Amino acid sequence: MRHQVPARRWAAPPLAAPACAALLLGGSAVAAPRAAGAQGFGLNEIGSCAVGRGFAVTSTPCDDASVLYWNPGAAATQARGLAVHVGASAIQVRGRFTADYTGRTDDADVPVELPPFVGVNWKGRGRVALGLAAYVPYGLTSRWRDDFPGRFTAQRASLRSVYVQPNVAVELVPGRLSVGGGPVVGSSRLELVQALDVSTQTAAPGVTFAQLGFAPGTEFARARIAGSGTGIGFNLGAQARLADWLQLGARYLSPVTFDYDGGEATFTPSPLAAGYVLREGNPLGAPPGTTLARLTEGQFAGAGALAPGQTASTTITHPAQLQVGLGFETDATTLAVEYAAVLWRSFDALPVTFDRRPNGNPSPPSRVLAEEYETSHGLRVGAEHRYRGGLAARAGFGYATSPAPDQTVTPLLPDMDRYNFSVGAAIPLGARLTLDAAYLRVETEGRRGRLGERPDGLSAAETVRQLNDGWFALDANVVSLSLKARF
Repeated sequence: MRHQVPARRWAAPPLAAPACAALLLGGSAVAAPRAAGAQGFGLNEIGSCAVGRGFAVTSTPCDDASVLYWNPGAAATQARGLAVHVGASAIQVRGRFTADYTGRTDDADVPVELPPFVGVNWKGRGRVALGLAAYVPYGLTSRWRDDFPGRFTAQRASLRSVYVQPNVAVELVPGRLSVGGGPVVGSSRLELVQALDVSTQTAAPGVTFAQLGFAPGTEFARARIAGSGTGIGFNLGAQARLADWLQLGARYLSPVTFDYDGGEATFTPSPLAAGYVLREGNPLGAPPGTTLARLTEGQFAGAGALAPGQTASTTITHPAQLQVGLGFETDATTLAVEYAAVLWRSFDALPVTFDRRPNGNPSPPSRVLAEEYETSHGLRVGAEHRYRGGLAARAGFGYATSPAPDQTVTPLLPDMDRYNFSVGAAIPLGARLTLDAAYLRVETEGRRGRLGERPDGLSAAETVRQLNDGWFALDANVVSLSLKARF
């Protein structure tokens, strides 16, 4: 370390309640994910048949209970009886960041995720169908290795949201027009783990550790914030048969607002802090051999700025989804072309409020983080050909634009435009049971972004020009399996 300030009598300096902690809960809101089949932190891997057909299944839904998500109104057009659907998708995401000036490349360390889907739909002899589904429309995880330079923005970020939807669908005009929908009750949990840089902390009024010679990127602690919330919305759909071979379908999933109140904020000493040793004549006047861990240990207990018992709250609105398209059908073949929009404009600003600390000390200041997301637009094309005996082959393609502007491409969610390529098959296992399997490949062109936080008051153009310092790349592989039965 470099120490340029004259030695003075040593006392463990009181760290200010870290300003970066105020960013933690806000960062976790955008972190979920590196989503595979959707943009932002959205997911589309709901039903293996839908995955295999490139998610173009609103006009001509799959013949299973995934219709409850993709077009709740079309549930009334399915075959009579009880349809049961159970499935999951294994999502492997590979990401990396290459720095402009050093050429260093850091690989992400994202675990394989398994979002599930469960649904049942019952159609009697009349015009009404009743159903119930549980699915994951938003989620996934972003995680980087311990030595990643951007770990001070985010090392691990996770958002997991599950929606439960009862559904009622009615054929208003038998064989021609059906509508339906139901409320959704969502449960969501978010988490962020972030390294804390001692160089940005206050050693004394008006003096930071950086001014005392501590280099940027000197990790002394790790912070974790976790919280849960619930929300309510609805999912509506309609399907119209314009001709024997032509169908029109549309669906609308409403925004759902989650209040994450009283999220737990915990701070732990970094194992790296024991490796920073102060020399004789250091600017803090500490005895030679004193480690950074010893210097800061008092901040993690009692009245310390990083003591246990701290909480924070925020509100996140999961955006609305709109999908509409045309489906062309013959006895053996289905082809669909559809447009999808995710209305990410609701994710424009994020308020972060730190609650009063139990030891009576002042809480960190509340703030509002600018996210400035835009609506994401997508085109989806899917096809299915059915053979004798229940076997079917599927394929799909999709393209979607990123909702994140250039100034918000960070390790939390380095989002970018996506190209989706998929194939799938239906394999009958008996008179009532079918296995659906699908593979989805996600390709991107990469995107410029930054590792550091955006200072208050810095405009979007200035952020891009001054802070974007490297290139993010992303691809993903998805394998989806489902079992569906009819009784």
